[in-house]
Amino acid sequence: MREKILVKTFAGLELLLQEELIELGGLNCTILSRAVQCEGDIRFLYRVNYFSRLALRVLLQVKEFVFRNNKEYYDELYNVEVEKFLEPSGTLAISTTMHQSIFKTPLYASLLAKDAFCDRFRHRYDQRPSVDKEQPDVQFHIHIFENKATLYLDSSGDSLHKRGYRISTHPAALNEVVAAAIIKHTGWKADSDVIDFMCGSATLLIEAAMIALNIPAGFYRQRYGFFSWLTFNQNEWKKVKTEADIKEDVPIDFYGYDISGRYLGMAAKNIEKARLTDFIKLKKQNLIETHPARRPTLIVLNPPYGERLNVDDIGGLYKQIGDTLKKNFSNCTAWIISSDTNALKQIGLHASRKITLFNGALECKLMKFELYEGRKYSAPSHSER
Repeated sequence: MREKILVKTFAGLELLLQEELIELGGLNCTILSRAVQCEGDIRFLYRVNYFSRLALRVLLQVKEFVFRNNKEYYDELYNVEVEKFLEPSGTLAISTTMHQSIFKTPLYASLLAKDAFCDRFRHRYDQRPSVDKEQPDVQFHIHIFENKATLYLDSSGDSLHKRGYRISTHPAALNEVVAAAIIKHTGWKADSDVIDFMCGSATLLIEAAMIALNIPAGFYRQRYGFFSWLTFNQNEWKKVKTEADIKEDVPIDFYGYDISGRYLGMAAKNIEKARLTDFIKLKKQNLIETHPARRPTLIVLNPPYGERLNVDDIGGLYKQIGDTLKKNFSNCTAWIISSDTNALKQIGLHASRKITLFNGALECKLMKFELYEGRKYSAPSHSER
């Protein structure tokens, strides 16, 4: 049966997500703000949770309705057959987002919905579910705009950026979904080596290796929200997992360098958890010690922004990045993400593409630099600044 499904992501990633959902079999995929609305059956819903690299959350639409007052809102939700998904003795949680609503707070709207669901259970089964905000059997989301409400079931549970391989976290680590989006934006087809010479906890390298090896984004996760639904179809879930065509090897290498032994230790733990030790090579070294690339290579960098890490001379650091790229990476392509636009100017290279991305709440620029042998490099002109 075809269902309406809302897939959430970060601002700026909607088009990439739409393309991904179409590839996964989504129908009528429509871009919204930080989301894509689409249609598909229950296998598609499982598939998005397991395979999507760009989704944060997958919501199944249960009901859409209009209301004029508290009673109509309560009555509409009371009539939802929540017992299809949840045992009377189970647990639930409800979150609400709203704009221009008659309700004063989202919390009040959530409490009214909880009363409606629990009253239905009590009247029908003389028993009611309890609230569990940490790990409920069923998580509901309600979106309210003016007098229109949409009720969703959260099929994901924890946000899908939590892949399951991250044991240790660098203080300025990229969100996994953002890291995957960066690799997607590069247009890389797993046809060249990948280097991150400021690799931190190795998120960019792990996401790139997963793409190259066709490892599903959810391969390492232990749990999804839909596991505890009464409608969970174990056979369909098994079929989805068998769709994965994971490669045993690829003819390329992944290199991660960092000046910090502590951060490299974090990276090594994450890489081991992801079972990618045979593919990603780590080495402790300074930026200026980076050796020239032996063949065309993709360079991806998430240097310090000054927002999450204190750097004494961030402008000087970015200049070093530019100097290293010019000296050692002719005939390569570099992509650098940063929220510090002034520091980016110190790289001294002309960016052929600039893309706005958000790393959490930070608005960042993803810059593409094409590095040609023998090219005369210069700082950006005043008009480019």
